[in-house]
Order: sequence, then C-alpha cells, then structure tokens
Amino acid sequence: MARCTVAEIVDRVGPTVIGGTAGPSDAVVDDILVTDPAFPVPPRADAMIVAPGFEWGTPACQDLVAAAVDAGAAAVVLKGRSVPAADQAPVSVLVIDPDVDWSLVVPLLRTAATAVGASPDGEESLFGLADAIASMCGGPVVLLDPGWGLIAYSGGQPHDEVRSQTILARRAPAEALEGLRRTGAVEALRRGEIVRLADEEVTGLGQRYAVAARAGTEVLATIWWQPDGVVSDAEVRRGLRQGADLAALTLLRHSAGDRLAGASGSAAFRALLSGARTERLVADQLGVDLEQGFVLAGLRPTATEENERAGTVRRLVSMVRTHCDAYRVSSQVAAGPDAVYVLFEAPDVDQRRRAVQVVTDMHTRLQKSAPHRAMVSSSYQSLTETAAMRQTVDELLVLSERRGWTALTDGDDVEASWRLEQFREVALAHPSLLSGPIVRLGEHDRAEGTEFVTTLRAYFESVGDMRAVAAQLGVHVNTVRYRINKAQDVARFSLDSADERLLAELQIRLLS
Repeated sequence: MARCTVAEIVDRVGPTVIGGTAGPSDAVVDDILVTDPAFPVPPRADAMIVAPGFEWGTPACQDLVAAAVDAGAAAVVLKGRSVPAADQAPVSVLVIDPDVDWSLVVPLLRTAATAVGASPDGEESLFGLADAIASMCGGPVVLLDPGWGLIAYSGGQPHDEVRSQTILARRAPAEALEGLRRTGAVEALRRGEIVRLADEEVTGLGQRYAVAARAGTEVLATIWWQPDGVVSDAEVRRGLRQGADLAALTLLRHSAGDRLAGASGSAAFRALLSGARTERLVADQLGVDLEQGFVLAGLRPTATEENERAGTVRRLVSMVRTHCDAYRVSSQVAAGPDAVYVLFEAPDVDQRRRAVQVVTDMHTRLQKSAPHRAMVSSSYQSLTETAAMRQTVDELLVLSERRGWTALTDGDDVEASWRLEQFREVALAHPSLLSGPIVRLGEHDRAEGTEFVTTLRAYFESVGDMRAVAAQLGVHVNTVRYRINKAQDVARFSLDSADERLLAELQIRLLS
C-alpha cells in the first residue's frame, strides 16, 4: 500500500462518508486494519484502525484508542453523529456517517489510501470522471460496469464502430464481447492485467488499452482507452493505473452518496437466487466462467420475532461483506427475506475447503453480535443451478433449526439427514406411508408400558449388535433378545424379511 497521510485519505474520501475528524491528521498510513469488540485485532504502527461496534466514550473505545496510541497507529475510524473535541483525541479519529455501510467503508478507505491524484473537488459526475481519465491518459475512454453496461464516456476523437454502438445501445455489443473473450482480453482484465489490442484485432474495434478498476477483489468497472497517437509502455501503465485508482475511488464515493453500497452486485445475485437469468452478470462481477464450480452459503438469524430477525439480516449483510473484503475473498452477498446468501467460486476441493473455512470463521466471529445458523452447500458446477441450490440451502437451514444444530452445517456431511427429512415431508403429506408395524408397536407400548420401540430403535442404530443394545439400555442381553422377538410378534413383521426390516427402520426414523 502506498504511504499517504490521514489528511490525504480524508480529502480523497470526502464529507459524504467522513462526517468529521478530530486529533492530528498528519500521521502516515501504510495499512488498513479491521477490528471488533468480540474479536479484536491488535493495533499496529502506522495503521488506520477501522472499528465497527465501538462507540466513542465507552470503556471499550477508550481501551482501543489507548492501545492505538501505544502502538503508534495513525488513526481510528468509528461511526457516530458527533465529532469528539480535539483535546479528547490523542490519535486521529475519523467519524463515519452512521448510514454508510461498513462493507463500503473498508474498500473505500483502502482505495483512497492507494489512489494517486484523486481530489474530492473534481467533477462529481461519472461523465466528468470519464473526461478526467481521458485527459490523464491522452485519448477518449469508455467506462463499462462488470456486466458490460455503459457507465460513462468521455468526449474526443477518434470514434470507431464498437465505441459508437456502445454509446448508442448503452452496453458493449455482443459480437465485440465474443471477440474479446476469444482474444483472452476478458480473462486478462479479471487477473488485473493491462490489455493491449491492435487495430481490428476484434472486428469493429480500433486500437485499445484496457484495465479493471477494483476495490479489493471486486471489479467495479473496466476502462477502455483509445490512444490519440503513439504512446510508450510506461505512459500506458502510468495513465491506466492512475485512471483505475481514480475510477475506483469515484465509483465508491458515488455509491456511498446514493447509499447503494454494492447494489449492482447484490441486485444481480439476488435476482439469480430467485431464478432470474442473471448468471452472466454475476459471473462477470466475480470474474469467473459460468461453469467454474461454486459453493453457496446461507446464514439465517436465530431470532423468532420478525422485526428482530429482519434487523439481524441487515446487520449480517454488512458484516459478511466486510469480512469477505477484509480476508480478500472474492464473493457475492445478498439478503433474502430471512437469510443472507454468499456465493463463492469453488473450482476444486481446495477452493471449497477455503470457502468452508471462511464461513466457519464468519459463523464464529459474528455469532455474538448477530446470532444465526449457517450452512455451506455441496459444490455445484454452473451458476445456472444457483436458484435450485438456494432451495437446498434453505431446506438445510430449516433442518439445522429443527435438529438444534448450532455449529456450521456442511452440506457434504449431512446429506443422509437431509434425505431423511425429505422422506419425512413426503410421509407427512401421505400419512398412510407411516401406518404399519411401528405404529402398532407404539400403541402397544403406550397401552402396556413396554419399551419395544425404544429397544428396536437401539437395535437398528447398533446394526443388530445385541450386546451393544444391552449396554446402551442398561439391561441383560437376553432381555434385548426377548424384546426384539416379542416386538416382531406384536407388530406382525419379520426382521428376516429385507423389505419389512427396511420399512420398520425407516418408519422408526421418520416417527422419531
């Protein structure tokens, strides 16, 4: 991270997000750290400490500020409506507007700390941004969003067919996108590389240089520059990198001003969860192929009261985004009516294991401030399967609530339990499926005070090991043998029949 002062970061972010400051602002910042009361991160020298969950004046905040001073930290960032008095702030304190999402604040501060020449006094419009980048690079530019829609474009010449079509249709032409994919330009942009395209390398497209503007791992936009004359490699790198920094900062500030942090990504992902055909948009925002391999996680609040549950969902969305950004995890996050969903790319076993680790860590860290149950799906191949996988995630969250599971539920580990739950739903819809030997046995137990159902359940769980059943129930093994034989007589079934044995065991599991 480039070294800059607290004052420079404040200037770049602007008053839309930072409501005020107190204390010295000339300290140099070389890192952004995120801490919270439940899982504190020790302050470090020259770091800006972002502190969700802390409130100015509380003992916890006083301890945090004291630790920041002792460590030589550059600043502490808190939310609040008022700014501390200067003499109360021994370290620089930045006060964030309470309405701004923490998931926006962290990447915004990181981008501001690395941006070169960004000024909050410049043109605020997105078209002004395009003009500024065009001036910086020396030639007209077009800014496209991650779904290849038009954000803005600068004035200037030259024009070519693709630029004209993009401006008129407000999105890049499909034929040009296919050409860019064939050349490998799209993948190169996702990897963070500067793309160089010769004149007509893609039909209708003149010479181009392009780069992605990012906030952390998220692609906010791509910048497409038509050079006006001959330029050196050094000029290309300098112009586009500075343009990307300025674009990232301006786009993040634009989102903050509208209170729509992450809205474009969330909207496409939320629509995908509901069955809409937005998989291409989501793939572009993640920077992956449609068939890359994915994992879907779900976090559902444990609160039963509707308003409290909705409030927890809102908090979880913010905290999950912040967590993923802090750990540099590429993901998409969206809220449903009563749960939060997180999409990870998982092309192989190691990537799925990484996703499970991230969700496990989130589940542990966020439990105190936003109590919830969490689960991670099995891997699935295509983004087009996301809506169906969301239904599976919802069913497994219901199962974990019904079973009282509190740890993270891994879809790979509970498939058998889930299938049995599906059998149970079918049986409840068709009660005749549950009639038969176990119902008769239960009626006998209630009438005569016997324990045939309990003994038979232990017998099935012990895979027919009579001694294990005796030890479990605390009776003699001969008592177990008697009960098993008598149960077959009372309920009129035989354990020697494979079909009757399977029906009895399935009914015991479904009725338990």
